[in-house]
Amino acid sequence: MDDRQRMRKVWEYIFQQAVTDDADFFIDLDGDSMAAAALVHHVAEEFGVSLPLFEVFDRPTPAELLAAVRDQLAVG
Repeated sequence: MDDRQRMRKVWEYIFQQAVTDDADFFIDLDGDSMAAAALVHHVAEEFGVSLPLFEVFDRPTPAELLAAVRDQLAVG
């Protein structure tokens, strides 16, 4: 499973529906602060990266959030 699939899996777990990399926006999926906290938690479990909560709102699609994960991994 590649990183894009892993990120979609996290989103699908949180929102209990299929999502796409670029078309599904956090707010459009009825995302709220609790969903954002859950995303950050599950991203940390899946990728081993601790993202600040604001990243979910600044990068509101699975593809954009994956970019934040990759940025964080590059920094170390």
